[in-house]
Amino acid sequence: MDNVINIDVNWKTIGDLALWLKSGKFALPSFQREFVWRDGDIKEFVDSILRGYPVGVVILWKPSDISTVDPFSKPLVGNDISKAEYLILDGQQRLTAILLMYNDWLIKRLDEVVECTGLRYNPDSNRLTVGGKGGVDLSLILRAVSGDGNAYRTLMDRYSHHGDKLLNLGNRIKNYKVPIYILETQDENEKITVSMTEAFIRINKEGVRIGSLELMLSYLGGYIGGEFSNRIRQMHNKYEKDISLSLQPLLRFVFSNFGIRMTDIKPENIKPVAERLKRIPISELKATLDNSQKSLDVLKEFLKHRLGISNLEILPSQITLIPIAKYFYTSDVSSLDTLSDKELEKIEKWFVLANFWGHYSSGTDRKLEKDLEVVKDADSFPLEKLLSNMKSFRTKTDISYDDIKRGLYTNVLLKAGRNYLFILYVLLVKNNATNWAGKSLKDCNYKSLDKHHIFPREFLRERLEFESADDEKVKINNLGNITFIDHEEDIRISNRDPYEYLREYQSQLEKHFIPTNEELWKVKNYEDFLNERINLIYDAGKRFFDFFV
Repeated sequence: MDNVINIDVNWKTIGDLALWLKSGKFALPSFQREFVWRDGDIKEFVDSILRGYPVGVVILWKPSDISTVDPFSKPLVGNDISKAEYLILDGQQRLTAILLMYNDWLIKRLDEVVECTGLRYNPDSNRLTVGGKGGVDLSLILRAVSGDGNAYRTLMDRYSHHGDKLLNLGNRIKNYKVPIYILETQDENEKITVSMTEAFIRINKEGVRIGSLELMLSYLGGYIGGEFSNRIRQMHNKYEKDISLSLQPLLRFVFSNFGIRMTDIKPENIKPVAERLKRIPISELKATLDNSQKSLDVLKEFLKHRLGISNLEILPSQITLIPIAKYFYTSDVSSLDTLSDKELEKIEKWFVLANFWGHYSSGTDRKLEKDLEVVKDADSFPLEKLLSNMKSFRTKTDISYDDIKRGLYTNVLLKAGRNYLFILYVLLVKNNATNWAGKSLKDCNYKSLDKHHIFPREFLRERLEFESADDEKVKINNLGNITFIDHEEDIRISNRDPYEYLREYQSQLEKHFIPTNEELWKVKNYEDFLNERINLIYDAGKRFFDFFV
């Protein structure tokens, strides 16, 4: 039968998963983001395990040949993709975190080193902390309970008086079970992506949604082959390394420059689209790809210069990059210096609104094609027409106080709350905020920043009451309690009382929209603190953008 997908579900312990992941059988599909978790995210993951909370499912695809369905995939760990049998559709962050936990907080992935500071466990206070010198390295504990004789002897030699407690902790993590869904296919034709998407959504109803486009674009890029695939691979490697650009927006942008409509990129059209691109003369192919790369370089310059964005992880959607890159392409813009401040402000305005309101979160192909049609015929950036397009799809084109205040009732560390992190980061950059270590956020490597809880997580957990696990996460991870600071400063602050530590950063507070009234730093006034900070964020929005109303 065509398009048959066999779905198997089983439960694996964290310990078994760690061994399985080291086998080299796992690959990251091209639509997966890079590893973006910080130490605090890993700490939350481990904390959820220890509390017995669910940590989500892992979804794997086992095709007959990974190199055919996704020639741009890369190994989860190591250098060898040839042994890979499974593509990770959902769970990359958790699986990478498990690998780090069992490998002394560092793994290698092709030419990339993935590492973190790591967690330590204090058996006296029964707390997990990020880094520092106190406590016991959690990786040592996990390796000790997983058959590593050297780790076991080291643990017992150094911490024998806490031996039983440490081994009990390690075994609780090691024996925690995670549901694993494996979608297996034998005949990967152009229609299988539709069936795969349907199966994925049924399994992962509360998780990240992917569309058939994301499963087929890599297949299409590889199917075309030749100079096209080689250049796409080179461009993807460059921009993924530079700014974490995903393959899908890159391919969409390049396809549009070859006259391929977004609404034509469908599973049933894979072969016709591929054959059309194969017929393009090599000179035209090279010229189009060269100009596409030039436009992406200008886009990179725009993001850094205007918004302080050096890593696309902060964006709610990378699809919003495509109309801007297309405008630079069709207008033959080779440098931002050729554009007036007024025009740059127009581009910035559309970009911020489209990201905050998730303009492309549904009906992506239709909306994007309509916007590209407007852009490619414009003499200057067509802000009003693009805003008109947004309105026609019932997307808002302004931001009100109530819109910002909803950030108080949103877990901004989840994908659904990323628009609030985005607008906060943009406003911080506009407000000339620093990383609390003397460097402007605009000039920082985004990877050096942590999402800092002004009232630390453990501090709040010990002092507030929560109705549920979800209520706890919203009250702690809402917009009012988050800012961006240097990773090392975040570790240094740890779980300290804000009434004490904020005095050390007096010169930074206003730039980060943190109330300077010290009474609001007391936990009994936490709710008042959050409301005042939302007021300050909204006031900043009105200062910097005319679409705050």
